Amino acid sequence: MKKLKLILATLTILAYTNLNAQPSDSIRIQSGGLSIDFGIYENKHLRLINILPESFPSGNIPVNKNNEAGHDVILHGTGETRTIHQGFPGLRLEYVGMEEKMLPSGRIVVLKQKDPVKNLLVESYYELNDQSPVVRRYTKVVNEGKEEAGIEFLSSAMLYNYNNTPGVVEDNILFHFAYNNWMQEAQWKQVRPSDLGWNTNDDQFRGKVSFSSTGSFSTATFLPMGMIENTQSSLTWFWQIEHNGSWYWEMADTYDKTTYLYLGGPDEKNGHAWKLLKPGESYLTVPVALGCVEGGFDEAVAALTHYRRHIIRQHPGTTDCPVIFNDYMNCLWADPTTEKEMPLVETASALGVEYFVIDAGWYAEKGESWWSNVGMWEPSKTRFEGGLSKMIEDI
Repeated sequence: MKKLKLILATLTILAYTNLNAQPSDSIRIQSGGLSIDFGIYENKHLRLINILPESFPSGNIPVNKNNEAGHDVILHGTGETRTIHQGFPGLRLEYVGMEEKMLPSGRIVVLKQKDPVKNLLVESYYELNDQSPVVRRYTKVVNEGKEEAGIEFLSSAMLYNYNNTPGVVEDNILFHFAYNNWMQEAQWKQVRPSDLGWNTNDDQFRGKVSFSSTGSFSTATFLPMGMIENTQSSLTWFWQIEHNGSWYWEMADTYDKTTYLYLGGPDEKNGHAWKLLKPGESYLTVPVALGCVEGGFDEAVAALTHYRRHIIRQHPGTTDCPVIFNDYMNCLWADPTTEKEMPLVETASALGVEYFVIDAGWYAEKGESWWSNVGMWEPSKTRFEGGLSKMIEDI
């Protein structure tokens, strides 16, 4: 007689909190026409419910019966169990309090959670302004424990319930994203979920729709931006990942049809960017801008443009931006010489330019390919009268 071996299989599913279960407390933060609702369940579990225009309070919007409250932070640590869309210690986090700090044009709300096992403090930053329906969102994790902790991935921001009307995602949602390449910038596309492989079925969408970029060319294939338009409720959520390096975002639904959006920067899961936190050390994610408006693509672009021009420019480092001239674009195309550079230098100086950039080609000899000589970084001996240092002194 054959002996049968028993194999016990387990499936860990991301825990969401049903809105039919009443929270023990609630938090609402509002500014600039944006309203963000949270629930605290069982006196310790912080859940993000909705990000909506103030004119569409969550109590008045048509609600899909499957709407759930999702985790405010998605966090997976090295050596911990990972689920389909989440991980530990993120699933263990317990709410411990909130702080507020006033800004010249708004305020920062910090929601704090803690992992009781690894003693990691997780802070969710919501940087709000009083001029636009946009929140600047980022996450900080502090190792308050006695052992090292590896960070596999950590969300900068989350969004849930954008399919907040009755019906399936395919019928309600349009996605907007932009292809981007050298001299082929901002090619915006509008697609249905099924165009990206998200097909409605009787179970959860076990896959995901995701976009990413790896390396310092953050706009090499796609813009780090996107929009989700719900045509039934006439709402559009939009975002931009504010980072000049690797980034990643994904969207899908869970077994209970809760729709979610994950926004983040470099991580081990998607770009082999792993962070080790020693006791006392902290890690801050890249910031993302996330907002919601009534209307579609044009209204979202207008809101994001206003945020860029009137809010981002107020951050340190952008208020006193110097004027820079680069000799490559539409001028020398990596063929610099003293004879060619000095007329540009004199004109730039007369116009009040503060920095003059000698771009590619300064390391290649005359007649050589500037691209083939990348990497040595030795100044050319034949391009500049008296040497490159002499021309730099003249500039």
